[in-house]
Formats: sequence, structure tokens, C-alpha cells
Amino acid sequence: MTGRAADYAGGVQRPLTTALGWRLPAWLFDYGPVAFVALEGLAAIAVGTHHHLPQAHPWELGLALILILTALSIRHRHPLGTLALTLAVAVISGYGPLVMLPVLISLFTLAEYRARKLALTGGGATVLALIAMHALHGDQLGLAPLLSLSVAVALPVAAGLYVHTRAEYVEGLTERAARLERERELLADQAVAEERVRIARELHDVVAHNVSLMVVQAQALAATGEDPGGHAALGIVADLGREALSEMHRMLGLLRLGDHAEGEAERAPAPGVRDLAKLVARACEAGLQTELVVDGEVRELPAGVDLSAYRIVQEALTNVIRHAHASHAEVRLTYRPEAIEVDVHDDGSGNGNGSGSPGGEGPGAGGVEGHGLVGMRERVALFGGRFSAGPVAGGPGFRVSASLPLG
Repeated sequence: MTGRAADYAGGVQRPLTTALGWRLPAWLFDYGPVAFVALEGLAAIAVGTHHHLPQAHPWELGLALILILTALSIRHRHPLGTLALTLAVAVISGYGPLVMLPVLISLFTLAEYRARKLALTGGGATVLALIAMHALHGDQLGLAPLLSLSVAVALPVAAGLYVHTRAEYVEGLTERAARLERERELLADQAVAEERVRIARELHDVVAHNVSLMVVQAQALAATGEDPGGHAALGIVADLGREALSEMHRMLGLLRLGDHAEGEAERAPAPGVRDLAKLVARACEAGLQTELVVDGEVRELPAGVDLSAYRIVQEALTNVIRHAHASHAEVRLTYRPEAIEVDVHDDGSGNGNGSGSPGGEGPGAGGVEGHGLVGMRERVALFGGRFSAGPVAGGPGFRVSASLPLG
């Protein structure tokens, strides 16, 4: 048992339902034709034994009908065997009204489930078997009846082959869509992982710098202090600081991607909101008229928040320049007592961050996935803040908003 017949035995949807998109119950396709053949066969037996075949015994035709119905009930699992059995019954009984419909259904099922070569071979064998049936029972076929018989056999074969081909096409599209969805999810997961590594490296530089200063100052105080107790305590602080630095370096080693090109950048001072003016100036040089607006009382920010605010603006402006076809953008930095808020708004096509959906989850002008939005969202989530991105309601453009808590 191979091919589609084996698939159906395992519970896979029938080619007919796949090709036509029907969602009717499976039992209707399985046993509906069998029930119809049973009714048609009983009627043919009743008519035949009284008018066309007075010499035939009803029990003989009844036995033939039982064999046909049994074969049709397993036609999906054994299409070739079903056709062989129905043809054998046809040749033996010689009663066309009883056997023609089952033969045509068997032919359709064979073409539906099996390869084209086997289906065409089955069609040729059916024509020969039906010719033999007429010859054995004393019927002479002329040219016109022979052509009619050939056409009757060709129709179910052609219909079955169409269903077979169409089902393979639909299944191919479904598998391709599923594969693309899996790839999209993998790309999104990869973008999240890469951004987390990048954030970890940047925060490592910030924290390592501060801890290093603490160690140096503790050592200096321990060297100049006169209190023995304080000297010991400061020595412990210095030792703990050095241990913390060692652990951070070890953990960062597990996260590194092996990109040597970023080595120099990691040793450079971490940027912050103080560098936004330069960032805006570079955006203007790239052809995007950009304005920086600062609201609230400017004050020193925690190093991680400072770096993340800069990176969010940097990524947002980069995506506007690449994807939005915008002429103007506004960067607004708002200092709140408990948070720093970042807002980047452009007047472009609404795809300013490479995403076609408000949440930045779908494909758009920027490619398969809005990876820039993924990175910004991860940065904000790191500090437990709020993030939103999407086309501006009621107007042109795209807006990215982030709120980073200070505490």
C-alpha cells in the first residue's frame, strides 16, 4: 500500500476534498457512492430479471452486486484491486446496467490516487475488458458503440487525473506556506537572539566600566586610609568587584557571536542621548529632514537606559531612511520624573520600520520581518517599559514610541 492510498489509510484528507476545497464529512465521500450504486444495482437487477435477462437468476446478480459493493467500500485503500474485481464481475455477469457505474467509479479512484501511467494503463485495460464482456455474451460492438465506450472510460480517467494533479498543487502551496511561516518564525527568533546578545555586550561595557571605577576607588581608599577595619572592608569590596568583572567577562564569552569586526566598536565609549544631535545631523545629511525636540528637565540617565534610548532612535531613523520614503521626521525626547520617553514620527508611507502591520509583526517594505522593531521591543522589555509602533491613525507616516523607566 503506497502513495495516496496509504496516506488516506493514515487519516490524510482525500485528494478530491483537497483539490476542490470541500469540507463535507468524510463518510459522505466514502459511502455515498456505495449507497447510490447499491440502489442503482437493485433497480438494474429488478428490471433485468423481468425484461432483459429472463434467464438470469436474481441471486447470481445479487452476488455480483455484493462483490461490487465490497470492492467499492475499500476503493481508497486498494484502488487497483477494486478496479480488477469490478472488471472481473463485469466480464462474468455481462450485464452493463449493473457493472458500468462501479467500473467508472473504480477508474476515477485509480486515477485520483495513483500515478498517471498506471491510470492510463487501467483505462486501456478497462476498454479491453468491456469489449471482452460484450464478445463473451454475444454482443457485437460497432464503431460508434466502441467510440462511445472509449469516451465513457476516458472521462473518469481524465477527471481523476485532474483531481490528482490539482490536489498535489494545493498540497504544495500549503506546504510552502507552512515552510515560509516556519522560516519567518525562525528569522524572528534569530533576530531576538542576536539583539539580546548585542544588548548584553553593550550593557556589559557599561556595567564593567562602572564596576572598574568602583574597584579602583576602593583600592585607592584602602591604600590611603588609616582605619584597619575600613582598609579590610575596602579590600573586600575591591575583591568582590574584580570577581564580578571576571564573571561578566565569562558570561559574555558564552554570548559572543564571533564577529571580530565588532571588537573595536565594543571598546569605544557607549553612545547616549547626548549624541542624538549628531545622529539627527547624519539623518539630515542622508536626505531626511529631521528635527530633535527635547521636553522636560534634562538630567543624567542610568547608563543602560541612556544607551537603549539612543539605540531606539538610531534604529528608527535608519528604518525610516531605508523603507519609509519620507521627507521629514521628528525625534522627541521627553524627560518624565519616572521615565524617559522616546518618540520618532515620520511622514512617509507607513512602512517606516520595515513592517506592514501596526505591531511590526508582518512583512512589509523592509523584508521578511521588521527586525528593527524586534530589537527595539527587546530593549524596552529589558527595562520593563512600554513600546508601540505602527502607522499613524488618520494621517501619513509611521510612529515608534518607547517609555523606559528610570528606577
